[in-house]
Amino acid sequence: MLAKMIDKIVSLKQTQTFEIGGQTYTDGHLTRIPPHVDRPECITVSGLDGICKLIRTELAKMDATILVQAKSHKTVEVMTTYLPDFSRNVLYRAEADVPGLRTGFRAREEALIELRSLFIPNDGTKYLLDLLSRITDEKSVSSKDNGVTQTVEARQGVALNAMVEVRPRVQLRPFRTFLEVEQPESEFLLRVDADKGIGLFEADGGVWKLEAKRNIADYFASHLADLIDAGQVVVMQ
Repeated sequence: MLAKMIDKIVSLKQTQTFEIGGQTYTDGHLTRIPPHVDRPECITVSGLDGICKLIRTELAKMDATILVQAKSHKTVEVMTTYLPDFSRNVLYRAEADVPGLRTGFRAREEALIELRSLFIPNDGTKYLLDLLSRITDEKSVSSKDNGVTQTVEARQGVALNAMVEVRPRVQLRPFRTFLEVEQPESEFLLRVDADKGIGLFEADGGVWKLEAKRNIADYFASHLADLIDAGQVVVMQ
C-alpha cells in the first residue's frame, strides 16, 4: 500500500507533455538559475578628471574594451563591452557636483546673489545686473489725517526707478554641467512681477543638455585620445 502511494507521488512529479490543437504544452515549469559571477564594485566620483585617472590606472587589468557614455549633462558611466555571458560590468560613474539653476520667480536680492554666484558672466548677466540696479523692492506707507478721518496707503512689491524696456529673453550660462567643460549658453524667458519678483524660465527646449553631452564627449576624446586610437576606449553620447 505504501509502495503504491510513493509511486503515485512520483508520477505526479513527472513532467508531462500534451498535444492540443497542434501545439505542445507541459505541466512543468523550469527556472534557470544564473551562475554567480564576481563583479567589481562601481566607483563614483564627482569629476571627469577622476574618470580619466581610473581608466588609465586600471585599464591594463581588464581584458575588454571600455565604453565611456555621457548619459546626461551631469552623469557619466564607464562600462565594459559584452563579457562571455553577454553581460556588462559598470566600472565607474561620475555625478557632477554643480549647483544648477532653479527656474521661476525670486526676490530682487536673491536674483542679485544668484547672478554673481551661479552664472558665468556674459552679456546676459551684465544686462540683468543693470536692470536689477534700477529696480527697488518698494515697501512704503503714507497716511492722510484731517483730524476726523485717516487714510492710509501702503505700497509693496517690485518697482522700477524709471521707465525701462525689459527684454523678453536673455542668453545666460549657469553652472549646470561638469566644471571641466564649457558651460552651455541657453535662452531664458525673463519676467518682472510686482509681487513675485524676477522670473527666469528655460526657453530653449532643453537643447543645452545636448550641447553639454557633446562637450563631455569632446573632453574624453581629447584626454583619452591615445587609448581611443588604440581601440581600447570608445566614447559615446
